[in-house]
Amino acid sequence: MKSLPIALLLSLASLTAHAATYRVDGDAGDDANDGLAAPFKTIARGLRDLRPGDTLLLTKLSHPYRESIPVMVHGTREAPIIIDGGGATISGADPAPKDGWADNEGIWSVAQATKVEFLFGPDCRYEMAKAPDKLKPLEWAWQTGRLYFRPAEGKTPADYDLQMSVRISGIMTSGAGEIIVRNLTAMHFYNDGFNIHSGSSPMWFENIRGLWNGDEGFSCHENCECYVRGAEFSHNYWHGIADVGIARSHYQNIVCRDNRSKGIWFIGGMHSVSDAEVSGSPIQIALSVSDQQGYPRFEAMPLRTSVTNLRSVAVRSRPDEIGVLLTPNAQGVIEHCVIQGGKACLQVEDGASAYTLNSILAGGRIAEVVAAGSYAAEANLYFPGRLTIKGTAYQPDQFAAYVAATGNDQKSVVEEPQFVGDTLVTSKASRATGGAFNLYGFGGPDIGLERRQARPEEPGVTAPLPAATQLASTGGTPQKTEAGELISYDFETINPWGRIFPEPVKNAAGMEVAGKAELSAEQAHGGAKSGKISVTLPPAAPGRYLLKLFSEKMPYTRPVSAVRVWVYGDNSGRQFTLRLRDAGGECFYRAPAVMDWTGWKQIAWDVTAEPPANIVGGNDSKQQDCPPLEIVLDVSAKAGEQFVVYLDDLEVELAK
Repeated sequence: MKSLPIALLLSLASLTAHAATYRVDGDAGDDANDGLAAPFKTIARGLRDLRPGDTLLLTKLSHPYRESIPVMVHGTREAPIIIDGGGATISGADPAPKDGWADNEGIWSVAQATKVEFLFGPDCRYEMAKAPDKLKPLEWAWQTGRLYFRPAEGKTPADYDLQMSVRISGIMTSGAGEIIVRNLTAMHFYNDGFNIHSGSSPMWFENIRGLWNGDEGFSCHENCECYVRGAEFSHNYWHGIADVGIARSHYQNIVCRDNRSKGIWFIGGMHSVSDAEVSGSPIQIALSVSDQQGYPRFEAMPLRTSVTNLRSVAVRSRPDEIGVLLTPNAQGVIEHCVIQGGKACLQVEDGASAYTLNSILAGGRIAEVVAAGSYAAEANLYFPGRLTIKGTAYQPDQFAAYVAATGNDQKSVVEEPQFVGDTLVTSKASRATGGAFNLYGFGGPDIGLERRQARPEEPGVTAPLPAATQLASTGGTPQKTEAGELISYDFETINPWGRIFPEPVKNAAGMEVAGKAELSAEQAHGGAKSGKISVTLPPAAPGRYLLKLFSEKMPYTRPVSAVRVWVYGDNSGRQFTLRLRDAGGECFYRAPAVMDWTGWKQIAWDVTAEPPANIVGGNDSKQQDCPPLEIVLDVSAKAGEQFVVYLDDLEVELAK
């Protein structure tokens, strides 16, 4: 190993010695401060002093910083530049004035010298009209120094929180690299929330959001190299993500929802997306060839085609949308993904190439796969199983003919999948029942939810009560029956069902799920009280949570033959599953159901008459090992929700 030159050692020492953390506080700061002992007021002032190894740390405020962050200084491998938003938001918009508006037959106007590119409100974007005199209610226009807005009848502009988009982008770079950006939201910019250009070295992004911007939430260009971990890019005017040219980008643990054109659009370059959810756009994911201009010998550049790996991505589409689209010359590898709904789950145009492995494609309106280009596939699950390959349409009962004609999917199945949240829990083809399909890993061990759940203790939001050692401690009243023994729980003085284990326990920003279990008189099926479980889910990524609602560890010495419990429904349409978990962590699932009722309803499962739809985890004995046993209600919920459920009059039958 060669020694480093003295000059380089001195240079590195100088960088380390210089490293400083400059703070910005838009409320308490002052740009006359040094940013070290006392914070600056503006981000612009903080950027002036940044050198390799420095950190710019923002103070989170109750309102956004109305500034862009152009970073034009290089970091180095040993001393990257860090922009830490501290949870703050930067905004490309200025608030419209409350006063000074003139009314002209319902169309209001106010002086506004700077051109307004978009007009936003809280969680909305107002449509721009072609001319000020053509405004419909809630439309706007800007012309010759005036902003025009037509409020709803009976209202004035002062009744709205109007935000005028006047800044181009949030985080901006051009040629800079070795930069880390984290803990920051960029919104209401009329171009991109994160606009990355001409990179000569990598950039890293952690826990970021690009929301309600005029072009994209995140966009890297030319030959940039970006790594994004933990992010949401939603409600943008065009795309959640659009990476163009020959960019290299890699995304892990992201959400793209409700963008106006595409959730993700990769135009040339090399990309990967893993652990992601994409939904709510006309096209969720599109892969296209690059249109880069002026790059040397571009015709010989391998990355002019889009090469993309999608792994563990949930793609959900409405009937008039498209899940994943590959246009001519694009190449895609789709592994361990769930692609649901749309006109077609997967569309491969002539000249494109898709390789699909160990994925679920279900519920396309026309077909699950429409491939004019190259389609190679194996170990997948299709439902109902319609594929159009090179112009030939195969119906579900022609799946064997499709396999014979193409050589594809010899280990695949046509079967309806059942889910709890994003986790496949029932399928004849799942490895737990001897089939070939395994959502979590081709040919490897099950590493899904229930394998993780088999550990001795689970982290939870609420600390579980001590394990019960006798029925009285869980409120159970035993009664002998012909079939065995019936244990009843009335929820009047003891709550036997109050342990909450969310998955995950925190969102990407580190905010924890908040849960509470208690006896409540708000609702009751029998008697005066019921068990109330309330859970508050933080917003932002991930988009979905699995709430595992556990009973106490019941001291049953014999297997459970039946479970009956009254549940107060909210007609939310959320999916839930009842299951039993034995002493070894093996789980016995009932088929999932939907909460499609309001008020009290008894959920009854006769385990003898209706055997478990799936058995996973534990020691794979396929029998209930006890004591103890636990009863679990798994409920799917969305980020930002307040979930409340009431349980009452639980009855458990034990076998003889």
